[in-house]
Amino acid sequence: MSDRRPDGETETTDSGRHEPAERPSAESRESSDAEGRTAPSTPPSEPDSSPPGGREPGETAGRGWATLAFALALVSLATAGTTATAHDTVLAAAGAVALAVGFGALGALALTGGLGIAAGLAEGWAEHRLYVWFATALFAGGVLIGGALVTAGVDLTEVFFELLMEEFDDEEFVEGGGEIELSATFFIVQNTPPFLVAILGALTLGLATVLIMVFNGVLVGNIATVVGLEVGFGPIVALLVPHGIFELPALFIASGVGFRFLHRAIQRIAGSRESLFTKAYLYRTALLVVFGWLLLVLAAFVEAYLTIVIAETLFPGLAE
Repeated sequence: MSDRRPDGETETTDSGRHEPAERPSAESRESSDAEGRTAPSTPPSEPDSSPPGGREPGETAGRGWATLAFALALVSLATAGTTATAHDTVLAAAGAVALAVGFGALGALALTGGLGIAAGLAEGWAEHRLYVWFATALFAGGVLIGGALVTAGVDLTEVFFELLMEEFDDEEFVEGGGEIELSATFFIVQNTPPFLVAILGALTLGLATVLIMVFNGVLVGNIATVVGLEVGFGPIVALLVPHGIFELPALFIASGVGFRFLHRAIQRIAGSRESLFTKAYLYRTALLVVFGWLLLVLAAFVEAYLTIVIAETLFPGLAE
């Protein structure tokens, strides 16, 4: 008999009986989350009902994420070497080596398709990238505002140092001989709360996330402009870029996750999404968050032990 289903509801079997066509499950009716749409009658390209590790990632995605992870592992090893030689800090160097091993393991899993790492990261990025770019635009807007404030006579450097000093008590400052030793642990502790708040900012309808992005942009733009006008913008770039290329993407990723979650919640309330959470969404989002936090940790090691070395090498006058 014919298997043709003209109305999409019944199909004719070989025995001549008409049976109801199999209806897709609630989870399978959710189309690609990267598109943010629902497709009731067609199964998605990323079925949420399948186990997270049940699919082999595409060859391109696997190679791409593996290459990135291995590159980050090399940066971690370089940081470990500089930490051990220039700072003679064995424990911190060991921490950087451990981070390199973590990135290396991530690259190996992405290359082999283990645990669906490459597929999860690729799908997570596809779903969140527009929101990450939105967070990037907010930060860039803040930088422009911060720079414009300088022309109005506003200098936020004192505010920045006051905020920094609040993280240390007087005893620590005196014991350091008037100097503060900024370790990787310090930067990890300082940067992790904003990272988490950027994600959980969805609970404030995104206001907290927007505030973090814009405020940090204003601070960076204002201080970079003020100091750059005094000592030149070359040293400023050398002092910001080495760790900034890891720290800022980490914060942008966290903000993108927060904005995406808010959008999903709005879709759920509006009725265009059947479920707020799915296994696949949680898996790929968790992978992206962990990857972003590892970038934040790498930024902490680079800022504490590598940035100054690079800046003083390029601009010897900074050491005076």
